Amino acid sequence: MPYIPGFVNQAQLAKAVEEAAKKLNKGDVVRVNHSIGADTGGEPSIFFRIVLSDAASREDTLADVTGDIATTLFDEIRPIENWGLTPYFRFRSQSEQATRSEPEWA
Repeated sequence: MPYIPGFVNQAQLAKAVEEAAKKLNKGDVVRVNHSIGADTGGEPSIFFRIVLSDAASREDTLADVTGDIATTLFDEIRPIENWGLTPYFRFRSQSEQATRSEPEWA
């Protein structure tokens, strides 16, 4: 069973993530998922899994796109200040996602 800090209202956090995701560039982002758990040091954390369009995943734009997404999510949700959660961001292209069958990314 995954570790979920008792102080986090998961419904409120999900709503905050949903609202923040609406502010992301729709041409760049296919989907934003998240989960709550402990990082490798045991600290309460939020893990974002973001599927990018193939165009946004190009080598010449990837750093800017992922930086903008992480900044927007961080600024909108304020995971440390508002939720006591350390944020982690993972990105995957739409093509890469199509070759994998990991339910947490769906």
